[in-house]
Amino acid sequence: MAPVVGWMPRMRINSAPNAGRMGLNSLVHHMLRVCSKSLATRVIFFQLLVSPGSIADTLSIVTASNFRPVLEQLSEAFSKQHSSDTPAHQINISSASSGVLYAQILQGAPFQLFFSANQSYPEKLVASGHGVADTLATYAVGKLVLVSRNKENSTTEILSKAKRIAIANPRTAPYGIAAMEVLESLGVAEESQPKLVVGNNIAQAWQFFHSGNADVAIVAGSLVVPGSDVNETRPGLCTIDLSSYLTHPVRQSRVAIKPVSPLTQQFLDFMDTPRAEKIISDGGYLLPVTALNIKP
Repeated sequence: MAPVVGWMPRMRINSAPNAGRMGLNSLVHHMLRVCSKSLATRVIFFQLLVSPGSIADTLSIVTASNFRPVLEQLSEAFSKQHSSDTPAHQINISSASSGVLYAQILQGAPFQLFFSANQSYPEKLVASGHGVADTLATYAVGKLVLVSRNKENSTTEILSKAKRIAIANPRTAPYGIAAMEVLESLGVAEESQPKLVVGNNIAQAWQFFHSGNADVAIVAGSLVVPGSDVNETRPGLCTIDLSSYLTHPVRQSRVAIKPVSPLTQQFLDFMDTPRAEKIISDGGYLLPVTALNIKP
């Protein structure tokens, strides 16, 4: 019969062999041997219960909000591809602005993989000893776009006539920083300041536009791609690529947080496959290799 957790053998002291002649010390030793065996049995049984094969491995990934829709597709594709050769696993995805996630990792948040909307936060995590240098890599180059319901002749006209302009918070979101750079480059930063509707992250900035709380938005192009779960493309939208107004392209890097689990490494390896690259490209991003001719 299999042992039951918490079960202890019943000791019938009076019926033990030579109980009448057993000294006190012998009796104590006999009790200790029985109890020790029972304890060992319970420990072994507990170890079987918590063995790796009986509990699904979990991978905790955090990502900049702009990349979440694509990351969810990558997670699904990874799970399907490895359903037969990888033990049961679970991938948890959370999103926020890159700056907020960076601060949480520094404070000890139990994340295993970080997809940032810039290169500097992952690089800083490696420098601080939180990130693993060998896993640091640029996974995509984002596009910054202006989206409007008004079709004017120029970007400047659209911004000048806008009542509310939605952007991400430039203090914590790289796409917010990029949006402010474009406004400066176009010479409309000062007049646009009172019109700005600032979201905590780029996804919230897009929602401001999508819900009608802003008539213009400067957001990641990936959020406007057909098929994105953040947006249902509707006719009549004017979309303008703003990448040419940026001093530097929006290069997005990722890094694993120490220590690197086998599941984390498997996911990183999957990110380098043609299947993963196609998902990223279809999601509205340039791949690092195809973006080599972009100004640094």
